[in-house]
Amino acid sequence: MKRKHFLSTFLFLVLVFTSVAQPVNNQKREIHGSVVDSATHAPLLYTSIYVANHNKGVISNENGLFSLDVSGMSNTDTICFHYIGYKTICFPVGLLDTNAVIYLPEDIYDLNETLVFGNAPDARWIVKKVTENKEMNYQPATRVGQTFIRYRNITDFKTFRLIYKGSTIPDLGEEELKLLEDKIPKYTTSYTDFLGKIYRTKNKEDSVRLKVDPVRTVELKEKEIDELRQFETLFETLVSETGEDEYWKVKTGVLSEKIDKPEPDTVPRKDTLNENKRKLEYFSKGIEGRLSYSGLDDRNRWEFLYQTGRYEYSLLGGTTVNGEDVYIIDFTPKNSGLYLGRLYISVETYALIRADYEYAAGKIGRDIHLLGIGYTENQFDGSISFEKKNGNYVLKYFSTRTGTTGSINRDVEISKKRSRALFDKELMDFDIGLEIVVEMENSAEYLVLDDREISETEYRNFTQPEFMDIIYVDQFDDNLWNGYSIIEPTRRMKEYKKQAVEY
Repeated sequence: MKRKHFLSTFLFLVLVFTSVAQPVNNQKREIHGSVVDSATHAPLLYTSIYVANHNKGVISNENGLFSLDVSGMSNTDTICFHYIGYKTICFPVGLLDTNAVIYLPEDIYDLNETLVFGNAPDARWIVKKVTENKEMNYQPATRVGQTFIRYRNITDFKTFRLIYKGSTIPDLGEEELKLLEDKIPKYTTSYTDFLGKIYRTKNKEDSVRLKVDPVRTVELKEKEIDELRQFETLFETLVSETGEDEYWKVKTGVLSEKIDKPEPDTVPRKDTLNENKRKLEYFSKGIEGRLSYSGLDDRNRWEFLYQTGRYEYSLLGGTTVNGEDVYIIDFTPKNSGLYLGRLYISVETYALIRADYEYAAGKIGRDIHLLGIGYTENQFDGSISFEKKNGNYVLKYFSTRTGTTGSINRDVEISKKRSRALFDKELMDFDIGLEIVVEMENSAEYLVLDDREISETEYRNFTQPEFMDIIYVDQFDDNLWNGYSIIEPTRRMKEYKKQAVEY
């Protein structure tokens, strides 16, 4: 009996070993799954997932979901799951299901047992040290990095009314205004996925401090509505035909502003520019603006680092990140604070390694209501991570999501005038009343897949292309990103299908 039991056990181990050791076939194979807290089963957003000894890795999305292409890998290759404050767990490829759930246990130790000098320092004091050491820890460098960026936008008009007051502009009367009101989409969803190299210079004197080398850009293209395009063309034509002594003005109440006439070569005509191309200059400036968040300089978005008197801080314990001891600090707002969240701060350098935070319950950002115009920032959450390279901390990823509500209840006048010595002469006029309430949600995700320092000469020698190609889609298509490492799309993105426009 013992011999029979031994043989069956031996055969079982042989079968397991051969199953794990055999190479994956050449067909495309992906592992999809989610990463969760082993105790609470809460999703662990933005978990680092990488293949040991391979230059391949992704991070989970805001719901803890991930997708990793393992085509051509051996079943003995190892996939590791790393989240700050949790134990890193690794599995052979062959033992992971195509739909896997990864449970990570927390890895927080008691600082009083590990610090040589007894009691841990005050949590507020530690947080203050982040800004005191910021210039030393995040030194600017000229770098190039393979980068994945995702922008998502949702617009939801709760109220949209255009009230006709009068018009002397040909082809723009009450009937046309009503058509415009009916045709404007009341709910829209859009996203842009971008993969490419981002060049950044540390030279503050350089007029161009960021350049883009695109690899692939995928964009959800909203269906163009003919009637809306007709209105756009009408106004483009009216503005382009403005004479030397003429100008257009928008006025609401006592507020007014002139509309600058565009230079002929600043906006490419649709009949001369392929619609599947985009001016890269504007896109790169948008990236540069978004990246300012990672500089930790915005005192509103990083209020808890600069206005520490507005917050309560609690030192939970410590953990280790890439061999570096790290404090784990939770914070909650007092009466005037806005955010709650968790910080991971280096014990040695006081660099902020990671932050995850959001508006606390009942808190909002800017809230402006004046002269019939309203603007409220009612949602914000952010997450950011840095990694240490050659003694310096560089950006690994960040994500931000903002929710705003805007409203306008005003009369607006759009008029064309001719300049004269005393009083300008009105040539055309269009008066409407606006009753609009709109909710907007905008998010950005930025993941540095691989980067390195470069010389200023290499930066200057790279010339950014004038245009980048766009792949437009009606819904998300996994096949468009075969073989590329990207952030897993949310279920909402995958399930979204553009609605047909009814005429």
